[in-house]
Amino acid sequence: MVWSINQLDISNAFLNGDLHEEIYMKLPPGYAELTGETLPPNAVCRLHKSIYGLKQASRQWFLKLSSTLCAMGFEKAHGDHTLFTRSKNGTFLAILIYVDDILIVSNQDSLVVEFKCALQAHFKLRDLGEAKYYLGLEIARSAEGISLCQRKYTLELLSTTGFLASKPSTIPLDPIVKLSKEEGTLLPDGMAYRKLVGKLMYLQITRPDICYAVNTLCQFSSAPREPHLNAVHKLLRYLKGTVGQGLFFSTDNNFDVRAFSDSDWGTCKDSRRSVTGYCIFVGDSLVSWRSKKQDTVSCSTAEAEFRAMWSVTKELIWLTRLIVILKAPFQMPTHLYCDNVSALYIANNSVYHERTKHVEMDCYKIREHIDSGFLKTMFVRTGNQLADTLTKALHPAPFRELISKMGLLNIFAPPS
Repeated sequence: MVWSINQLDISNAFLNGDLHEEIYMKLPPGYAELTGETLPPNAVCRLHKSIYGLKQASRQWFLKLSSTLCAMGFEKAHGDHTLFTRSKNGTFLAILIYVDDILIVSNQDSLVVEFKCALQAHFKLRDLGEAKYYLGLEIARSAEGISLCQRKYTLELLSTTGFLASKPSTIPLDPIVKLSKEEGTLLPDGMAYRKLVGKLMYLQITRPDICYAVNTLCQFSSAPREPHLNAVHKLLRYLKGTVGQGLFFSTDNNFDVRAFSDSDWGTCKDSRRSVTGYCIFVGDSLVSWRSKKQDTVSCSTAEAEFRAMWSVTKELIWLTRLIVILKAPFQMPTHLYCDNVSALYIANNSVYHERTKHVEMDCYKIREHIDSGFLKTMFVRTGNQLADTLTKALHPAPFRELISKMGLLNIFAPPS
């Protein structure tokens, strides 16, 4: 069964929010002349509805919308408070909200029409039809699946920075260059660097291949130097060669959850902290990934890998709850792949070891999930460790091989 994806936009959304506090505002210039009234000096007006620019506006608007949806029979998902679902007699309707932009997913088109009519009785809507462009994400559907990319956003970024005609790079970050906070000449104005890195952060939504590079470059935003700017330029040249790259979600009926966890021990030259990287698949589709420097220094590679395994376990718990809410078939266990035998042994062995007593106790909760049958740990060879691209910069050949296995697709690339 093919599910529909529709999009709505609420006109003047913030003006619908109800205010429960007493809030007063100065009268705008020319108000008295426009209404023909005579007002005393220093007159103010009391607000009954929120307006744009008010600090409470976004919160009050969401409260108004969520209460309206709950009155229609929707339930708010505990895993994501912007997700509302309603199921009855085999029909399913899901609403995803981002401020005033709404995505509607359903297995029955008549439910979508009914919902739009019901919501139109409360708010002024703009029906955008089938979702094709949502928050900068370009959505393309076919019989094989759904493709998400940010081609337009990438082209605008390259045009703004002057890299639209640059020579493409094969990798986003040079593995030979080791960046540091103290090496290189300090940039006279770091504002341009911070703006550029901020734009690259939004591009990670559909580009796990640049996740490690962007997160590494963000660490130098407070005091960027010339080597950091050169690394950003290399990343832009990589984007030049992969403008249309994005995620592809297949239409297969496989809902097995698999996760790959990896860590690069002591990779940060300044703090000697390790980097955690993980990616999670539902069937063959990549749905979650992360690259982040760990909070503390790990004393061994096994400890760093063990911390990474706990990070992905927490994400798996949240993700599986979301899968159940969306009525997708899910069966335990989830499979967690790691390429460190020592970390796998620590996770599965309930005996307390002297060498691991300094590891935080919350990390050991992974054993509870293994014992409960929720999680099953598996060994994977380093060459097949897909999360390797999220922990370190790789050379072109292994980088291309691992990225191809992550389900990234460029639908704009010419046929080979």
